[in-house]
Amino acid sequence: MWRFGKTLRVEVVLKPKITLLFGRICSGKGSYLKDQGTRIVVSDIVRSIVSSSNRDALQDSMHLDSRIAEGLIITINRALEADPYKPVIVDGIRQVSIVDQVLINFPNAELIWLSASDSERKRRYEARKDIKDVEPFEIADNKLIELECQKIFETFRNRLIIVDNN
Repeated sequence: MWRFGKTLRVEVVLKPKITLLFGRICSGKGSYLKDQGTRIVVSDIVRSIVSSSNRDALQDSMHLDSRIAEGLIITINRALEADPYKPVIVDGIRQVSIVDQVLINFPNAELIWLSASDSERKRRYEARKDIKDVEPFEIADNKLIELECQKIFETFRNRLIIVDNN
């Protein structure tokens, strides 16, 4: 049965864009999409959990993945509450288990893998002269947490947007 004269009401639900950025050390995560949304840096969450700025403590935090994921989800939700239309960019998840937990809560998140050549990443590493960089690039790039990050690429390969960030 057709009814004429009725107004059709269309609701548009705007969901904020949530982007998860991945990449090996010095792939350019910190500068990619700069100033294009609320940026959440995972190492800040890790640091607050381990209550230490000691690089080794941060590198050894892999067993804290559930707590890191929980802190990250809370932080994303707070950013969305503060401005529900502002994009959220999550910089530097290093473990598949954390990505899995975040995607349970935010299944429509965009996943971006930043790719840069080893030589470019090494150049960036040496140029940044960060106080936390106490070892040569070759050692930093092969730490367990960096190798774990590579598993994100392998696990989510079919869902990743790969960006050449040389």
